[in-house]
Amino acid sequence: MANPPARLAERLAAFTAALRWQDLPADVRGLAVQAFRDWVANAAAGTTTPFGEAVLAVARAAGGGGRASLIGPLGAADPLTAALVNGGSSHALEFDDSHKGTFYHPGSPACAAALAAAQAASRSGAEMFAGIVAGYEAGIRLAAALGPEHYRVWHTTGTAGVFAAAAAAARTLGLSAGQTAAAFGLAGTQAAGLWEVLPDAPAAKNLHAGKAAQGGLLAALLAREGVPGPASILEGSRGVFAAMVPTGADAEACVAALGETWRIREITFKAYPICGHTMTPVEAALHLRPQVGDAAVERIVVHSNAISLRVVSNPDPHDGYAAKFSMPYCVAAALIHGRVTQAEFAPEALCDARIRDLMGRIALVADPEFDRIARTIRPARMEIHLADGRVLEATSETRRGDPEQPLSVAEISEKFRALAALAWGTEKAARVDAEIDALPGCDSVPAWAERVLSV
Repeated sequence: MANPPARLAERLAAFTAALRWQDLPADVRGLAVQAFRDWVANAAAGTTTPFGEAVLAVARAAGGGGRASLIGPLGAADPLTAALVNGGSSHALEFDDSHKGTFYHPGSPACAAALAAAQAASRSGAEMFAGIVAGYEAGIRLAAALGPEHYRVWHTTGTAGVFAAAAAAARTLGLSAGQTAAAFGLAGTQAAGLWEVLPDAPAAKNLHAGKAAQGGLLAALLAREGVPGPASILEGSRGVFAAMVPTGADAEACVAALGETWRIREITFKAYPICGHTMTPVEAALHLRPQVGDAAVERIVVHSNAISLRVVSNPDPHDGYAAKFSMPYCVAAALIHGRVTQAEFAPEALCDARIRDLMGRIALVADPEFDRIARTIRPARMEIHLADGRVLEATSETRRGDPEQPLSVAEISEKFRALAALAWGTEKAARVDAEIDALPGCDSVPAWAERVLSV
């Protein structure tokens, strides 16, 4: 048996090109379909946000028409534009799936690139879903290799995401292992996404997801035409690891147990439309709320990890999207309303004096022990000090939607219909939801989209 290719991109490419939908474990296939369902809903609803409206306006100004679906308006564009719009919009509500161990959102780049590629090349549902699985595996593995030091400056959904999109598009298009390796090289030289967008311009992070989807698709299309890309793009002396992880990347994480351990099994389907770093504190708040009752709250202390606090410590968000990146706001909203839904980020909710008062009583503390385990779980410990002298405490290690406490099939469908209805109305949302399970067996994704996603 021949030795495996030495370079990481080549090893990932060999795996990607050989992946077959029918050979995947049944639960992996099921997760891929649910991931696509969750992504479609987010892509549709995301076009109703200011970012979604803006990116759609730019796309329309460039000229309409094409072979690929714009999910939200149920229109069409060229595949590269569709990947940009759908990828960015699907991240715009902060409700898309995530991978808690790497702080990465896998669905936005992978699904956007796979759908656009499938429509561009008239591929089957099975080929597209094989691409989606390949994208999830490549993206999560790259995110794990890049690690938390990378995340200090770089938004992993943009940087690892472009590799995910390249894998998804390459597999959907049926590229060879050599062409896929070239696609990874071309993708890596486009990798970008800086955390300087926070706290002043959080909606700009949606561009990272959209550009990752577009860049990965572009890389695959160019590789199909014979444009070479450096196979040493990851571990080379001037490659991604050297440039973006100066303290050293975990290169083996890219390929460890490749084809044996399926990282898609680790994804979270979000139960709350907020940044993942705020979700364990919200879980703790919801757990303690019944014990608080009508008692007066003197102060709240939230113990979290330093990585999370760098992202979500905004003490004074001025719009609903910024509030999704404010741990004080999300915790206060959970305690006041007993829920965290899209309604809690409407303008009138943002001005709620009760929430604002409670936010001023919340202190955030970086816990060194939580820093140590932040790559695998993102726990939070909450202390609520009441005026009657009681101190209520709760620790939350997982969130609703995590693999440890997953959403049911029915809950994911309910989430789909509620989100998609924001763009399409309830009747259309229900019809599309009912059609998604059959998509892997369709001979033509364009034909399915024409029938199901038409106006």
